[in-house]
Amino acid sequence: MKLFSLSASLVLGVASLAQASVFITPVSVTSPNSTAFFAIGNLIQGPGVGYQAEAPYDGIPGQTWVTNDPGGYPSDYIAVAGAPILIFDLGADYLLTEISTWGYTTTNDNGVSAFDLRFATAADGPGNFGSPQTGFTADKSDITRDFHPLSPVLARYVEFTATDNYFVAPGATGGDRVGLGEVAFAVPEPSTALLGGVALLGLLRRRRA
Repeated sequence: MKLFSLSASLVLGVASLAQASVFITPVSVTSPNSTAFFAIGNLIQGPGVGYQAEAPYDGIPGQTWVTNDPGGYPSDYIAVAGAPILIFDLGADYLLTEISTWGYTTTNDNGVSAFDLRFATAADGPGNFGSPQTGFTADKSDITRDFHPLSPVLARYVEFTATDNYFVAPGATGGDRVGLGEVAFAVPEPSTALLGGVALLGLLRRRRA
């Protein structure tokens, strides 16, 4: 019984450790198919500017990204112009385990509500995306950090496709543009990975004993 309890504790400890992470702020972001009304670089201001540097990492409203409105109000941008694509360059290959987004604003429906991701390593280059992970939803709030775990993937470049915004019908409070407040990615904290490995090794040794 003691062995089972200890083993369970170790497993729970590893799971808890795996939740710790370190933010990676992209070094650049571009869009191959949309033009910006508010600067696209506002998406990657990083901790202390785009969002608070300490938990719970609340967004810092003020500078956001949003597209132009080719269809005018109250059209749906995505129905008119298609899903805007954002290409994030992290500067080097990282093992990504999480994406965080902060919303555009709560006062209209231009914010991203759903998105898909694809990834490429430095060797692949930004023209060879694969490893799709799809069906993410984004919070409308420009304050609350909205984070999603990723199936761990090694990547330098991330293709972010905004597949929907909060526009629901003519006469809604927006939808003619697509916007976000901030985007950040995370990797496991180095000490977390080490401690997790030690815990698992201890668990295996005890099972063999």
